[in-house]
Amino acid sequence: MHPPRIILGIAAALAPRQAIVTLAFLPPRTFHIGATTSRSASATTSSTAAAAATAAGKEICETTITDQGKAEVLCNTSNEDERSSLWSDVAIHAAKQFTITQRKKLKELGALDIERPVQIVGEPVTDNCGLGDCVVHHDDDTINPKSSSSSKNTKIIHFQRHGQGYHNLICDMWRELERPIDFDSLDPNLNPVVRPEFLDPPLTALGMQQCKSQRDLCASLSPELVIVSPMLRCLQTAKLSFRDHVVTNVPWVSHEGCREELGLLMGNKRRSIEDIKADYPEIDFSDIEHDEDVLWEEYGERRETLLEKSERIYEFLTEYVRHRPEREISIVCHSAYLFTLMNAVMDISDEELRSWFLTSEVRSLQMTFIEREHE
Repeated sequence: MHPPRIILGIAAALAPRQAIVTLAFLPPRTFHIGATTSRSASATTSSTAAAAATAAGKEICETTITDQGKAEVLCNTSNEDERSSLWSDVAIHAAKQFTITQRKKLKELGALDIERPVQIVGEPVTDNCGLGDCVVHHDDDTINPKSSSSSKNTKIIHFQRHGQGYHNLICDMWRELERPIDFDSLDPNLNPVVRPEFLDPPLTALGMQQCKSQRDLCASLSPELVIVSPMLRCLQTAKLSFRDHVVTNVPWVSHEGCREELGLLMGNKRRSIEDIKADYPEIDFSDIEHDEDVLWEEYGERRETLLEKSERIYEFLTEYVRHRPEREISIVCHSAYLFTLMNAVMDISDEELRSWFLTSEVRSLQMTFIEREHE
């Protein structure tokens, strides 16, 4: 009889120089390790959970460091389906960290407390959320009854972040090597995304797989309009995930108002509209004013600030999305854009909706526009 196969991986969400190992065992076992660690004394127990990205059906083990400096490992069977393997430990950990650091930046800038003429309220439309999606299904009996409102100022929006692009891949590789990334630097040795090779990067093979995995979910939705960022990774994502809505009479439009932050990062600079239209003739680009990427060029060697981005998002939602006749809309865009939208532009209390999107993740919400009363 062969001994059980042991799969080892260093957990992503670790403090510097701390090495805790997650193990997946076949067959399952529960055991204790009487090993000492270099961890400093603590009054509480520290725990590192095995990543959700382990494939379905494998044993997931959690390593716990006790006050006595011993490691205990408890293994349980994972209930996540095979789609969970589409997101790496590093990517999941990065999303959690971005949720913390970016919200802190928004708070320090005062971006969380801006009161604008039109209040935009976001509410979840379903209680069913899982790894990579938090959407409304039309046969779902947990749908928030408020979503049935027929008000012209209320819409159902299905937001999707694009799948993994090559710029995401290189950044994840740097994180795996514990190399810090300074996204404000002009030096490609500190900031890989300023390299000219990253102009309008496409999806990786994994990114395409992530988007294809969302097809059934997106097919169950009923958007009357699909809005997509003109960036290649978003166009590819939309065509893979929402492909069942291409053959219908649902209009597809591209808009600069839902693209990622502008300036500096080559990964956020688009190709000419003429070139893009040649690849995607079925999408309407008439709302985009300039053929070349004038918006990105205007920022030169600096990034669009969080406050500038929040104002651009607010204008897009209030001046474009609000006045579209369609009530149910899908918008395929970007992570930093979506995080700013959910935290600094819309009033949302649900923490799940406000967290950083994983690549290809889909979330549905009810969006209501409310004119503030002037004193």
